[in-house]
Amino acid sequence: MESFYSAIDLRGYPSQYFAKTAIVKEVNIENYRDVIDSFVDNKHKNSLFGIEINDESKNVKKIVRKADSMDVIFFKSRDSKENREALKNKELTLVSNPDNLDSVCFNLAKENSIGFELNLQEFINNQRYRRVKVLETYRELLKAYKKYSFPIVLTSGAKDIYEKKTPLTLISFGCILGMDIRESKASITTVPEMLIYKNQKSFARR
Repeated sequence: MESFYSAIDLRGYPSQYFAKTAIVKEVNIENYRDVIDSFVDNKHKNSLFGIEINDESKNVKKIVRKADSMDVIFFKSRDSKENREALKNKELTLVSNPDNLDSVCFNLAKENSIGFELNLQEFINNQRYRRVKVLETYRELLKAYKKYSFPIVLTSGAKDIYEKKTPLTLISFGCILGMDIRESKASITTVPEMLIYKNQKSFARR
């Protein structure tokens, strides 16, 4: 099966449904060098490499300096103060687990072209209260998106072959959350393409 709309999954498991898929590994100040080095000899066709920084914002710059070989760089959301500081780093691609965000965060995201991730698998994996909380958080984020116009990306979040999703499933999820069909399609095509290009330009200027 050919890829759909040249779709890009910025966090997922490689599949024939997407033109490109990002394999993302979590890092912190203790392990980031080893994790980034482990990617070098394992490049797969049509695969992108990414890291998710799960650490204090003060360590983001140090980790990012080593991450020039990465296609995408996530920051895992923390409290609002940490999120503000992290969003000052233009080399970031996306904020994952988007929570504890305010108008300062949204303005920084727009100014620095940093996106927010809406992860389908995160929604699926949670039960009852947590699933409702994720849904509410995503919908509130989309309200802010319509006001501030920062990038939004839908991802499958798949970790193995059994969690793979099609582009149509992601588009449908976006529409359920409150995006229109044009916005949903863009969130798996032109928006991730733009963010990858921005990342490449950021490191090329160094």
